[in-house]
Amino acid sequence: GKQQGVRKTAKDIIGQKKQVTTDKIHTADVGDQTAVSFENVVFGYDEHLILEGVSFEVKKGEQVTLSGRTGAGKSTILKLLLGLYEPQSGSIRIGNVSATEVPEEERRSLFGYVEQSFHMVPGTVREQITLYDRRITEKQVQAAARLTGLEDSITSLENGYDTVCTPEIFSQGQLLSIARASVAEPSILLLDEITANLDVETEKEVLQALRRVSENRTVISISHRTSAEMGRIITV
Repeated sequence: GKQQGVRKTAKDIIGQKKQVTTDKIHTADVGDQTAVSFENVVFGYDEHLILEGVSFEVKKGEQVTLSGRTGAGKSTILKLLLGLYEPQSGSIRIGNVSATEVPEEERRSLFGYVEQSFHMVPGTVREQITLYDRRITEKQVQAAARLTGLEDSITSLENGYDTVCTPEIFSQGQLLSIARASVAEPSILLLDEITANLDVETEKEVLQALRRVSENRTVISISHRTSAEMGRIITV
């Protein structure tokens, strides 16, 4: 029968896959080796192919921008990397491990993912950054706030990090998104059009925060704005 694109949650995929230790993934990344590779990846829904034989690799510590027309599959590439979709054919590897074999609980220390807009969760300012993950320490939370330039505005709130978060508190949720993505100190950052909806002044702040957070990390970003492009351009 015809091949169909498979949309799965990370939980579905992890349920079926054998466990892989983070050590295996991180040791795969030593030296100047490949952090991420796509090899002849084909993906689509029903009869509609989005990616037709896409191949590229990104070295550890390299910063690249995926470029291409709308609908070319740039965001799909990030979701395939996160193991949320499975390709119909071809291979996607993180270090020397298949993307869908990375256990869900280890994804956060491997990937920091920043989307176009900030999604608030119920709770305190601290919980916006930790997403209720108890493994994240107070020291990590404060370091992420400092890196993204949020420390002063958080400490000036009535209850600091324990202040209940409301949309009015932060005009710039995107900085919180970056703090959230970087708090677990991931080795790879995935950035999906994160300056698309920002005014010039805010974009400047976000890009400065990004530069600080991106130091010594592998970064794969998608951007339509040349001002937000980073490093090598990969055309999709």
